[in-house]
Amino acid sequence: METTRENVDIIAFGAHPDDVEIGAGGLLAKEAALGYRVGIADLTRGEMGTRGTPDVRLEEARKAAEILGAVWRINLGMPDGSVTADHENVMKVARVIRTYRPKVIIAPYWDDRHPDHVNTSRLVTEAHFKAGLRKLEPELEAFRPNIILYYFLNRMEGFSFIVDISEHYPRKQEAVNAHYSQFGDAGLKPLAVLGVKAPLQFIESRDRFQGSQIGAAYGEAFLVRTPVPVADPLEVWGR
Repeated sequence: METTRENVDIIAFGAHPDDVEIGAGGLLAKEAALGYRVGIADLTRGEMGTRGTPDVRLEEARKAAEILGAVWRINLGMPDGSVTADHENVMKVARVIRTYRPKVIIAPYWDDRHPDHVNTSRLVTEAHFKAGLRKLEPELEAFRPNIILYYFLNRMEGFSFIVDISEHYPRKQEAVNAHYSQFGDAGLKPLAVLGVKAPLQFIESRDRFQGSQIGAAYGEAFLVRTPVPVADPLEVWGR
């Protein structure tokens, strides 16, 4: 992975090192394969997790990002289990947005069982707005991406659209499996991730279900807060 200040097309934000793979790994792999530049920003090192260590999880995250085709992955070093949408953290995210100037940012859905996921959603949403305020830290040029796509982790209550990720699903699975400390047996009994006892099966069954809604083998659903523009309904539904 590169670590430059070059612009990217998409930045995916996650509270923990495996979140974006679970919720949006297929989309990221697809966009990277199409030639778009993808960046990933983890807010914490996942140090409060039952399994793995911060160093192990950082290395797993690096491998997963390479698998997905991301050009860089950064970690903002916020405390795991205590992510808050205070001004300092909002500005950390806003500076990332201003530095790399993505067209689209991706964040977890705001209703979730894990408080860090909820607060990450709120934090990124606020940072998206404040990154565009010219008088706020004007030494770094203001910039606001076009839209935030919200991905789902534990819960899905309505969605705006579903992306067909069938062709790129093996890469998503490989990226999720790269987080071996979380999803591998590691000589231990499987522990609950995402609030379920069989997280890999949960992820695949959910992605199969979402794909089935659009006639695809696998899909990932996303929610946006604004209407989705359709230039030509026949282009979408007339085939």
